[in-house]
Amino acid sequence: MDTMRLLTGFVLIVAISVCGFGCADKSLVVTPPPPEVIVSRPIKKEVTQYLEFTGTTAALEFVEVRARVEGWLESVNFVAGSRVKVGDLLFVIDPRPFQAQVDQNEAALKGRQAELNLKRVNLKRAEQLLASASISQLQYDIQNAEESVAAAQVGIAKADLEKAKLDLAYTRLTSPINGSVGRNLVDVGNLVGAREKTLLTQIVNDSSVYVYFDVSERDVLMLMRMFPKIGEEMSSDRERAPAYVQLADESGYPHKGKIDFVEPQVDPSTGTLRARAILSNEKDLLVPGLFARVRVPIQHKEAFLVPELAVGIGQAGRYVLVVNNDQIVEQKLVRTGQLEGTFRVIDEGLAKDDRIVVNAIQRARPGAKVSPKESPISEAPRTDEKAAPSSGK
Repeated sequence: MDTMRLLTGFVLIVAISVCGFGCADKSLVVTPPPPEVIVSRPIKKEVTQYLEFTGTTAALEFVEVRARVEGWLESVNFVAGSRVKVGDLLFVIDPRPFQAQVDQNEAALKGRQAELNLKRVNLKRAEQLLASASISQLQYDIQNAEESVAAAQVGIAKADLEKAKLDLAYTRLTSPINGSVGRNLVDVGNLVGAREKTLLTQIVNDSSVYVYFDVSERDVLMLMRMFPKIGEEMSSDRERAPAYVQLADESGYPHKGKIDFVEPQVDPSTGTLRARAILSNEKDLLVPGLFARVRVPIQHKEAFLVPELAVGIGQAGRYVLVVNNDQIVEQKLVRTGQLEGTFRVIDEGLAKDDRIVVNAIQRARPGAKVSPKESPISEAPRTDEKAAPSSGK
């Protein structure tokens, strides 16, 4: 009997417990608050729109110094890597064989001139004899022809002497331009110019540097309409299109130049046209052959700027997350422009009153409710030419 009472009591306790858990008041369930996110209004300001290209630097002038005559290299008269000026002596090839040739040709010329003088005297005498009928016309014609042949021989001797003097001058190789000279590629004592015009060294004028880049047909037409004097030698710097250059390890575009030349025709195989900008190289930082990015400003316009981190990319394109008046997150597709520092230019898709999620973006999901906390965006960088614009697109 006692066992039955204990069993009945245990069943009642279990039933009461189950009923207590199952019949609890649902109002006691706590709903978490919406996540807090930082929102900001876009900045509206004037920005400069650019065309962007990639190119390669090239020297203003480049010369290969080669041996123009055959001979033994006698001396090297420069320090590798130094600056040279026009006319500075670089190499000397043994001049003695060439000096001997000059002396020989000078002597030959004197002999030809003496022979010519004798022929002229004979011709003058023949003229007198012909006038008195002392000689025949045939004899006179022979004297006249001999004088002409002697005159031609003098001309040949003069040409031989001039060539010998040129060869002698070629034994002293001087710099044809101002610039930096490379190392000597041939050492003293070697025979140069035997089978070919031996390359001795190279000189690069990098006081200014060219940057060559390819431009599409559409961009070329735009630039030609904006700068109709582009490429003309007599045009002033004000009429030439400005260009800003960035090297591989640089931020911004610190090197300013001008577009001074475009090819006269479009390459039909690529649909592009080769253009060239010239830049001053006062700091000797621009070396020929470097990769470079080029920006050409084309217009100023009003645009919205938002932090680059606030711009996402999906299957439909780039977008930003905004919070509407009901505190619901929405996704807005935008058309983006260039990068200005840490800010991205938004060409289309935003309104000035849009509240853009700029922080805690991972907490914001389209369609979810959030608790927005508004904070103004810090001032965007300047985008005029005086401030070095940053890269990216």
